[in-house]
Amino acid sequence: MSEIKCPLCGFAEQTPDGADCCPRCGTRLAGGEGEKKLLEAPGTFTTEDKQFFGKMSTSASIYLTDRRLLAIPEKLEGFNLRTGLTAAAVNKMTGRYGAVSIPLEEIQAVRDGKLGLLQKALVVVAADGGVLKLTLPKQAQWKEAILAAAPNLH
Repeated sequence: MSEIKCPLCGFAEQTPDGADCCPRCGTRLAGGEGEKKLLEAPGTFTTEDKQFFGKMSTSASIYLTDRRLLAIPEKLEGFNLRTGLTAAAVNKMTGRYGAVSIPLEEIQAVRDGKLGLLQKALVVVAADGGVLKLTLPKQAQWKEAILAAAPNLH
């Protein structure tokens, strides 16, 4: 057993010797050229899941690298009255860490939007039709950086 520390998300954990990727964000730890972090900020995100849309958002650390857009949740917030699911139950059902990663090649559009009634959001649309809504500081800077980094948006 050895302790690893991810150069991207800073996650540290005891892992079996020979582990080659971070269990939290999936960053390769050994071999090859590592990802370059372009931007990092705290924020929240949600996906366009109609059952939870507008009901739950996730506090997260959000990263833009030279290869992908990554949102790593800190914890789920909120409570859905319609289904009676708490954030803790959703977290257990959706996996250990629940990180959302979109390769830059799969980003089809980036636009301004809203999360709920008033909060401004940055909406990222993936090739598979998935939507990731982000609320974070300096949204205009993030939008420009994603547009510049994603090869399909030039």
